Amino acid sequence: MAIARRRRFDVESIGRAGALVAVCTLVLTASFVGLVALVSGQATGLSDRLPAYVLGMATAFVGAVLIAETQGFDGRTVIVGAGVVALGTLVVLTLGGEGLLHAVRNPGALVTSHLLFYFLAAGMIATGFGYWAINHWQELSIRSQKPSFGR
Repeated sequence: MAIARRRRFDVESIGRAGALVAVCTLVLTASFVGLVALVSGQATGLSDRLPAYVLGMATAFVGAVLIAETQGFDGRTVIVGAGVVALGTLVVLTLGGEGLLHAVRNPGALVTSHLLFYFLAAGMIATGFGYWAINHWQELSIRSQKPSFGR
């Protein structure tokens, strides 16, 4: 059984972690609002903004390829990883962009329905889960677990 590494937090690392949690929570909250806007049909003019989202995706793809290549990963890992980064970027840019636009167009509806608060809470939970998953992904990987065969 793997034992989690314990980290000690100083003021600087708490500040960085707090900033990361805040940014991730806001991005996820905007994405949740964007999903509601898209599903409800209130994201008018999406086709006009889609080229900007696709350009952001392409930029993320090239950046991921360049970064992964400098890390010495094999070609398959580089292209699959860059594809995952690109797809994730497209989803976050599209949902987040549409969420921000929806929030600007309908601020009262989000606050009076308390939907914004639920989405903020969901964003914080998803951020915490993501942080945990990044720190423990090796423990969750099937390939990293060796069969004990009676040990």
